[in-house]
Amino acid sequence: MKRSNRLVIFVGVLLAILAFVGIIIVLQSPGNGGGTSASPSTVTVLIAKDDIKIGDPVTPDKVQATSIDPSGVDGTPFGSVSAVGGQPALVDIPKGSQVSKEKVLGGSNNIGQMLKPGEKAIAFQVDRVTGLDFLVRAGDHVDIVMTQRITVLQPTADTITKPASQQRFETVPGLDAVRTVKTVLQNKRVLYVSQSRQAAAQAAASASPAAGGQQQQQTPAAIENVIIIIAGTDQDAEVIKFAQNEVSEVGSLTAVLRSAQDTATERTTGITIDRLVSQYGLAIPNIIKQLSPK
Repeated sequence: MKRSNRLVIFVGVLLAILAFVGIIIVLQSPGNGGGTSASPSTVTVLIAKDDIKIGDPVTPDKVQATSIDPSGVDGTPFGSVSAVGGQPALVDIPKGSQVSKEKVLGGSNNIGQMLKPGEKAIAFQVDRVTGLDFLVRAGDHVDIVMTQRITVLQPTADTITKPASQQRFETVPGLDAVRTVKTVLQNKRVLYVSQSRQAAAQAAASASPAAGGQQQQQTPAAIENVIIIIAGTDQDAEVIKFAQNEVSEVGSLTAVLRSAQDTATERTTGITIDRLVSQYGLAIPNIIKQLSPK
């Protein structure tokens, strides 16, 4: 009887050991969440078939997909040829080099690589209206419109008959802040934008876990101003600096989005109140002068 009990105990222990080993094997098998998953042996990247210059559209016919070792990946790969849709290249992409998202969509913030010979990076600040609702992005082309207020002067009464070199001047009452508007720069390539409406929307859509496992909506701070960096010349930088002399000054410069294929320079007259009246027919209310009684 004792021998039978020992046999039953031995068989039970043996079955328990076999069951434990089986569980370990199942947990470590692929697809069951156990063990360490194998790293991908290759990664698909896009290679430029020919030289792609700054500003050239990156279309599927200019790239080809190839698989390389993960250690050789440059930046963030697109993964497939269909992922590129004609966005302008932000940097020169030589033939045979990798076409990454940073080189086409931005994000590397390496402004120096985005400049062509002779170009300078110039920054200015815009608000929601002057910045096209923050829809401008790297690779776009913009015109820049400046608005300024000018004080109108006239010779003083005691020097009006003297030569111009001897005249003194005084302000004209009511004309101490006359507005004038002019397109000062055209077809400037955008290198970088500090923020965008799309980024704000993505931030608003993000959520963080709250008590009870529910998602709590995050409300990011509203975007009031953004910085746009364009490629231009030192002369362009002087114009921008004159318009925005103070860091906090916003509204004197307006970004006007244009087609990247439009290279024409439009001649504009600029706008003042007299041009609005003479060229555009702006109606001026009648002014009735009260005559002194005789």
